[in-house]
Amino acid sequence: MTQISEQVDCIISGLKEISALSGVRFVREYSSEPVETPVSGFLAAVGIISAERSNEFIGGDATSALKGEMYAAVCEIRLYSPNGGNGSGLSELAGEMLAGLRSADVSGIVSKATVSSIEFDTELNTIFRRISFRLEFCLCEEGAT
Repeated sequence: MTQISEQVDCIISGLKEISALSGVRFVREYSSEPVETPVSGFLAAVGIISAERSNEFIGGDATSALKGEMYAAVCEIRLYSPNGGNGSGLSELAGEMLAGLRSADVSGIVSKATVSSIEFDTELNTIFRRISFRLEFCLCEEGAT
C-alpha cells in the first residue's frame, strides 16, 4: 500500500496549500497519536478505506508491450468541526476540499469525489462531514513479458 499512501500524501499536501484550508489541521486516521478530545479546531482525519492491486496488460491507446500494476483505492477525509460549535463553516470547508481535489491532484488520478451529509461523532462529541475520493493509477514497465 506504499504506492497508494504516497499518492494520497501528495494530494493532501496539495490541499494544505489551499489558502481557504489553512485553518484545518490534517492528521492520519488510525495513527499512533490519539485525536484530541475535545476537538479544538477544524480537524481532517485522512484514511484509506479500501485498496486494490492487479497485474495486467494495459489496453487502449498503449502498446501491446506495456504491462503494469493497476492500483485503485477509496480514501476518506473526516472533516470535524470544533467541539461545542454549531458547525459554522463546516460545509464551506468541505466544499473547498471537494473543489480543491482538482488542483491538488496533479497526477490526475482522482476519478470520483463526494461529500456526505453532516453526521455526529458520539466519541468525539462533534459533527463532521466525509469527503470521499477514489484514486486509480498504473505503475507501468515497458517491454515486460
